[in-house]
Amino acid sequence: MTVRNAVPVSWFPKSLSNCVDSTPVFPGAMLTLQNLIPDVSTKDVWQCRPAAQQLVDFSLTGGQFSNAFSSAFALGLTGPGAFISCLKVVGNRAYGMIASTSVYPGKDVPFSYNLVNGMFDPITGETANNLPISPNTSGAWTPPTADVIGTKLIITHPGFNTLNGYFGILDISDPTAPVWSSGNTATTALAAVPVAVKQFNQRAWYLVNPSTGQPGAYFSDVLDPLTITDPTHILTFDDNVPLTALGALPLSNQLGGVIQALIVFKGTSNMYQVTGDAALTNSPLTRNALNIATGTLAPNSICSTPKGLMFMAPDGMRLIDFNAVVSDPIGIEGMGMTMPFQFSVVPSRVAAACNLSVVRISTQDGSDPGNPFEEYWYDMGRSRWSGPHTFPASLIQPYTNTFIMAPHGVISKLFQSDAVQSATSTFVENGVQMSFVFTTSLLPNTGRIAENYISEATVDMALVSGVSYPINVLDPQFTVLDSTSVISALASGAVWGSFTWGSATWGSAASHMAPRKVNFTKPIVTDQMYFQVNGACAQAIKIGKLYFRYSPLGYLVNEAA
Repeated sequence: MTVRNAVPVSWFPKSLSNCVDSTPVFPGAMLTLQNLIPDVSTKDVWQCRPAAQQLVDFSLTGGQFSNAFSSAFALGLTGPGAFISCLKVVGNRAYGMIASTSVYPGKDVPFSYNLVNGMFDPITGETANNLPISPNTSGAWTPPTADVIGTKLIITHPGFNTLNGYFGILDISDPTAPVWSSGNTATTALAAVPVAVKQFNQRAWYLVNPSTGQPGAYFSDVLDPLTITDPTHILTFDDNVPLTALGALPLSNQLGGVIQALIVFKGTSNMYQVTGDAALTNSPLTRNALNIATGTLAPNSICSTPKGLMFMAPDGMRLIDFNAVVSDPIGIEGMGMTMPFQFSVVPSRVAAACNLSVVRISTQDGSDPGNPFEEYWYDMGRSRWSGPHTFPASLIQPYTNTFIMAPHGVISKLFQSDAVQSATSTFVENGVQMSFVFTTSLLPNTGRIAENYISEATVDMALVSGVSYPINVLDPQFTVLDSTSVISALASGAVWGSFTWGSATWGSAASHMAPRKVNFTKPIVTDQMYFQVNGACAQAIKIGKLYFRYSPLGYLVNEAA
């Protein structure tokens, strides 16, 4: 059918945006890219996110746990409802803390899980007197931190109260047989239970906020996190505002190469850069405030990336680059995603990690009705946001070319979650079939001050043959203007029992990437619209550009509609 004055429009889906109208922001802004990630082969084409795969269920009494393990380790972890409060991947092992449900009820116990052979390392040394009290599983908290210095994995934990220790010590000099203890530093003791620990220049740096006196960063002897020989090994930061978090950042050297730096966060009020070392005369220990008065209330949002140190500030995700320059919020003014982080319900529960240039941030989004827990991905190489993804993390760590995570609301389990598809990717996650939602932002106003008649549309898709994928066209109030679907004809196959084995294709197959006609069931008349495709995730799915043709009508916008 020929439509008078028809104007063709193309829409290339580029990146997620929290804009309310795509007209003033970048072309291709998307309202929803749920469970969709950039296709690795083609710009502005999206494919389904692989499902996370369960690695271990701590609540099982069989399988992972057997009589070969120490009684304290095995019995302390048997039973459902064990919240994982700490996770740190070192080499091929995942270390952490998990709530005991049997031998030490109310306490967190350490674990060491070999990611290569899928077995636990038996840990000895736990007693009722050296384990931290389990934290609450919701609400604001001081998240545990962990880092390796020498042969010791040091764990800070809000459940330490000086009587059961100041911090945890996991001796991993023999990784197959770790030994647990708790304590305080020798010679110069920490003045209070530390809130964070970080390895810097082979020393353990502890953040301490005493009840009286000035907060400080205490640093241990080299390769000995349990000793502070020199009582002057304490840095203070101008006032009594509590110190909250630590991050490591390499810095560009004007003479070439890089120097290491430690970033000390003082809540949301300030950040300090620490460089040098107390033992080096040619590089003395110095500290300097960074160039902007911001910081974070989300210690687990701090993560190293290929472009610097990223963290969640009150106004969105920010980046400290290798010149120690703090960026504006990434995606400000609809150029990406800031609102899920600005309106995070409990910032201290936010979890983030980076691997393969993909930053993954899980938050409870207070800007979304119902305050859902969601995960957003930022692909730094492509400068693309995607999400919300439907399997957010309570804790997450990078590992080789993937991620190890403890999902939010799925306690007692660790999962492996890949950032790219592979030939073995599946799309059933924790027993649930994944679904994708592809929704444009409010498509640009045509500038004609008139309603438009949308007569034709196509969407580039690769589909699972024979499967129908619903399409909705929504007006600015999210009222459905029309619902239809797109389907690819079944690929040639054969019916079981009617062919010679090995001589025919059995079952359906993936269709090729091609423009799919959108068969509207009624006239689409609107000023602006949302275009939405959804369906079950599969490896075959790819979604790309949208074409539509509109004709301006001879009357103004129908405000009542």
